[in-house]
This record gives sequence, structure tokens and C-alpha cells, in this order.
Amino acid sequence: MQRHSTLKIMAFLALMQGLAGMLRAFNWLQVGVNLFGQGLLLLPLVGAVAVLRGLFVSAVALLYVLFAVGAVLGKPWCRWLGLAAAIINLLLVLSVVAQGANIGEVIAWSVIPLILLIYLPSKGARKAVYGS
Repeated sequence: MQRHSTLKIMAFLALMQGLAGMLRAFNWLQVGVNLFGQGLLLLPLVGAVAVLRGLFVSAVALLYVLFAVGAVLGKPWCRWLGLAAAIINLLLVLSVVAQGANIGEVIAWSVIPLILLIYLPSKGARKAVYGS
């Protein structure tokens, strides 16, 4: 059964978001590891928080990659993974907004999740995944 081209585009976008998230998580892990070796108490604690944030971002990136693989293979569970990844991603973006991030970064990290949140609940996505 041939997949709809829109679902393939969504899978590609999710894969790009997942790869960008992995790069971002690697950056957080690097910062955290660098801070572990400095200071006595405060900097290693901040380093641990950075490592945990990096692990959380990598988990969300993995959800995006799993969604992309499931969408290409036509698995019905892919819609729920995509929705979960997009919602968690937008919650992370909101936390960054609360911390005072610049608007360009906020837009860059929220465009693809918003597109997925609009597309995945639609009838077109259901038809593309379930084939009915």
C-alpha cells in the first residue's frame, strides 16, 4: 500500500527535528560534563541539571525519529508518538520562553511541532496511516 506524500513530508520534518534535537542534546551533555569537573558544589550541581536536560531532549528527539520510522513503515502507533513528541517539544519551548530565550530560537524549535499538531489529528493523517 502506497503512503500519502503528506505523511512522508511529515516524517521527513520529524526526522529533521529529531536530528536537530540530538545535536542540541549533545550540546547540553557537553556543557554538563564540562561543569562536573569545576568547583566544589554549585557548578557540579548545575552540570548534573544540564546532563539531565540533555538526556530529556535526546528522549524527545528519539520520539521524533521513531515517529518518522513508523510513518514510513505505515504503523498505526506512529500518530501517537508524533503527537507526544510534538506536545513535549512545545512544553520544552514554553519553558525556554519562561527563561527568556530569544524569539528566533523559539520559532525555530516550535514550527515543526506545530505543523505536526495540526496534521496528525486530521482525517488525512488517519487515512494515510490506517489506509481507510
